[in-house]
Amino acid sequence: MIALPARLPMIQLSQDQVAACEPDWLLRTLQNATKGTSIPEWLANDVLRGVLFYLQENFDGSVIGVNELFDRLRRSLQSVGLKEVAENLPTTPPPVRISLTDLARRAGTGYELAFFSLLEDQVRQAAHGGAQKLHCYGLRKCVKQLAARQRWNRRCERLQTEIMRFLQDQFSRLSTTQPELALAIN
Repeated sequence: MIALPARLPMIQLSQDQVAACEPDWLLRTLQNATKGTSIPEWLANDVLRGVLFYLQENFDGSVIGVNELFDRLRRSLQSVGLKEVAENLPTTPPPVRISLTDLARRAGTGYELAFFSLLEDQVRQAAHGGAQKLHCYGLRKCVKQLAARQRWNRRCERLQTEIMRFLQDQFSRLSTTQPELALAIN
């Protein structure tokens, strides 16, 4: 059995890429949908509670496609008289989180080339899946694991710089075709 965060289904962005369904992301999306309408932004909180209840209690699957999620949201908003919000609902995919520590573990201690290959695949899959926000986390722990060090040293510093440059290069290449893409690293 798979334990889902907050009992919410994962959101499938593409055949190879899923992202967590985050309540904060859903709230921001609903709040953005109220902008420019006669519907007050605070109503997004009430709609969010209904969406979360449905996904936690009534949705039968463990994964929902991003387009299916937004289609259901639009239909639901229209059925409760929020046609303006439904028409204004942006189809913004959730942020994709990439655990650098997990990639380092999969690559194995000292196998930096394998790590960079796995990282490139993850970034590319997220971008091609339509992600607009990439959050790469666990950098310090990842570096220590790849370098096989308990304490931070110069080798760790160089490897951290290499990983940051690699991610920034990947981001630069992708942002030419996807200018809305944002990258966060910590």
